[in-house]
Amino acid sequence: MITSLPHTEITDNSPVKEADTARAKTAFSKYYEYLPYKRQHKESVIDILHYRATGSSSAFCHKPFKTKWALSTRKNQCFYTRSLCAAKFGCSVKPLLYPITDASETMKEVDKRLRPRQFEYHPSDSCLMAVGTLDGEVVVINHETGNILSCISAYGNTNGILGLCWLKQKPSKLLVGSDSGSLRLYDINCVQPKVEDGCCNPTVVFDDFEQLTSVHVNSTDDRCLTSGYSKKVAIYDICTGQRLQLFTDMHREPINVAKFANHSPNLFVTSSFDRDIKMWDSRHKPWQPCYTASSSRGNVMVVFSPDDLYLLVSAVDNEVKQLLAVDGRLHMDLGIVSTGSAHNYTRSYYMNGRDYIISGSCEEPTIRICCAQTGRRLRDISLESTGCGSSMFVQSLRSDPFRHFHMAVLAAYFRPVSKYEIIKVNLLSSSHSAEQHQGGLKTCHSCDKGG
Repeated sequence: MITSLPHTEITDNSPVKEADTARAKTAFSKYYEYLPYKRQHKESVIDILHYRATGSSSAFCHKPFKTKWALSTRKNQCFYTRSLCAAKFGCSVKPLLYPITDASETMKEVDKRLRPRQFEYHPSDSCLMAVGTLDGEVVVINHETGNILSCISAYGNTNGILGLCWLKQKPSKLLVGSDSGSLRLYDINCVQPKVEDGCCNPTVVFDDFEQLTSVHVNSTDDRCLTSGYSKKVAIYDICTGQRLQLFTDMHREPINVAKFANHSPNLFVTSSFDRDIKMWDSRHKPWQPCYTASSSRGNVMVVFSPDDLYLLVSAVDNEVKQLLAVDGRLHMDLGIVSTGSAHNYTRSYYMNGRDYIISGSCEEPTIRICCAQTGRRLRDISLESTGCGSSMFVQSLRSDPFRHFHMAVLAAYFRPVSKYEIIKVNLLSSSHSAEQHQGGLKTCHSCDKGG
């Protein structure tokens, strides 16, 4: 209703007054984006491709959005990418949502159902994704075809996998942490598609970290960081598994998520349910935070922007803020409406680099997409039940690092039974294409820990 009001001509069988239309457009432009990247009018994909191929301005000459900025940046490849995304986004009335299949030709088990608890896109292979389950398994899946490529069964561990992190410089290696506190490094090139009875041998075995909920590797792949449902944080040597540092009482409440910076191997940030966000430098002694920033509610998670300029902080019940990473000052508050629930755990990530922010909460069926520069809402996506007779909620989500306006969501059904599935979202295709992506569903039970 809100997004259509500026373009409405008749309501209640009466023409809309010009003054009301102008007021609606002003309110809309303050809180919403009509199209991505501030495009004000729908464009033709064919025109944009012709313009890119010929370098001619004729394709855009008749378009109202031909501004001085657009002309000055039209030779930039980023401009074409954003224009194409905006054009395809404008043609998609309802985005395409489809579950990732879990029946694998490799495993020869049509009835195999995974119970996912965590997942991470591969950093260099656009088709791969690691999925951690509540059964202590990690499967590497081709999320485009649904085929399982390898399966890691960590010593028959029945504890859920809460931490997954790919190494950046050695992308065949995957760090795996379970809620039992076990921490292992595996090389997926050395793992068979399916291990029947035995367990896979890890490359490195680390000292246990109790009540683990989060793992992360630094930019040089020589240190890893763990946090959990405690006040402790540990730093390990990736090559040997030796614990180098164990920090206690960094916060007054549990530290659910800790993250290294994307470019500095020594900087990391911690987020705690004590409402504080703290930046740390592992080289500093005595051990003191670089700064502390606070939220009004307990912090569920924090991530650096891809260029490390900002921190994206998600606190309980839709409190999502962007801070300046250099000193923790508030840069932007997304202003998402609260539900009043103290258990509505919110998680947020960047999408398309740091152009947009995606956010969802575990007691709501909505994925919110906001501009990371202005905070304005681009679109809300509502998850719909696919036959289980209950509503779906957002447990966790990640943006696709290779495809603009693509993401994956760990969605939950709570009634009549608790089960989960991983759903891919394509904002540039319409939902009428869903029949092309039919397949099995991934399901699991949940706990509200980790990122």
